[in-house]
Amino acid sequence: MQNQIPLSFQPPENASFKNFIAGENQQLIFSLKNNDESLIFLWGDSGSGKTHLLQALSSQYQQNGLNALYIPLQMSDEFPPELLEGLEMMDLVCLDDIHSIIGHQEWEHALFHFFNKIRENNGRLILAANNSAVNLGIQLADLKSRLSWGLTYQTKNLSDKDIIKVLKLRADQRGFEMTDDAANYLFKRASRDMSTLITLLEKLDYESLSEQRKLTIPFIKRFL
Repeated sequence: MQNQIPLSFQPPENASFKNFIAGENQQLIFSLKNNDESLIFLWGDSGSGKTHLLQALSSQYQQNGLNALYIPLQMSDEFPPELLEGLEMMDLVCLDDIHSIIGHQEWEHALFHFFNKIRENNGRLILAANNSAVNLGIQLADLKSRLSWGLTYQTKNLSDKDIIKVLKLRADQRGFEMTDDAANYLFKRASRDMSTLITLLEKLDYESLSEQRKLTIPFIKRFL
């Protein structure tokens, strides 16, 4: 079954707990790293770190020689619910964007049966959505009940100070220096959404390399 999983489902190599600024999410990270917690449901705003955490956990399992899979359900239009069949044998399955399949009868039933099977096999299931299981509008009552069985965490958005730390950390990991002034300038003139900021940082890195210029405030200003 693993050979049939699209390569795009594999978490990026740079997704790790080391490059995640926890902010107020320390307890959540502790629970994710605690293998005794077999079911965890994360929910929160876009850009609050849900995807990064699921990918980081999947990567950690794979690096330890365990079978783990990250599946972004926002891509569910590209594959059928039958994709879940057989995955109950995995050590860990991380299902991102659960809200994307809510209201689709076939998907809700497939997820319900998968939930039961992976628990029977003592596998770990981590889920993420943009709202709590109670407020997702799940039509299948049994599925709604199941998704409330484990731990539930609302991911907390980072403070402005922590977002600056993330920008500087990501810049350092990409091999270039970003000063406090440059990070503050970018943050104040772009979206607070973390995903948008990281994408913008990657584009700035590319442009600065192309022009062989440092990432200064005048350069960022011209780029924006």
